[in-house]
Amino acid sequence: MPRIAFALLLLLLTGCSASTRYNFKFDILSFIPQNQRSLNIPSGYYLAVYPNLEGQLVPLPISLDILERGQIAIQGSLVNTGSIPMTGSYEIRLAPESDTNLNDNSGGDVGLGRTSFNVAAGQSQSIASSVNLDATQNSAAFNIIKSGSFRVAIRVEVNSNGGRFDLTAAQATVIGRPFALIK
Repeated sequence: MPRIAFALLLLLLTGCSASTRYNFKFDILSFIPQNQRSLNIPSGYYLAVYPNLEGQLVPLPISLDILERGQIAIQGSLVNTGSIPMTGSYEIRLAPESDTNLNDNSGGDVGLGRTSFNVAAGQSQSIASSVNLDATQNSAAFNIIKSGSFRVAIRVEVNSNGGRFDLTAAQATVIGRPFALIK
């Protein structure tokens, strides 16, 4: 019996160490009301920051002393309801909680994963972007996430006869350790 108790104690003590990595996934889409997950695109040139200029506030309910890396990923579709090709681009915008304009490139907002598209008339196209964040790759965005809560949006720029952008998934992932032995 003492061996079993010692083995259990050893397992508990090694369960959370300075080298333990935690992987937290946050469903950003759950913060966006269902009726705001689609963007109607009018005819002509159109620029929008979606769901709005302030972006969606994503509160990180965790406390990691050492954030090692992160990822922002979105999925959706573009539907061209017009009679000419729908061309343009989209990008993920990220900003600190205090920045309430994610399209002015001031206050800390940054653009990530800019992707061009060309959707034929009457057709649809799936979109998917995944942006990795760490101290060397997209470091400005990584520092925004490290600070805690942040804002996220999608900037869409389109030339078309009309269409729709539907967001079907948006997720943030952070990986880190709960504490460091030496700070």
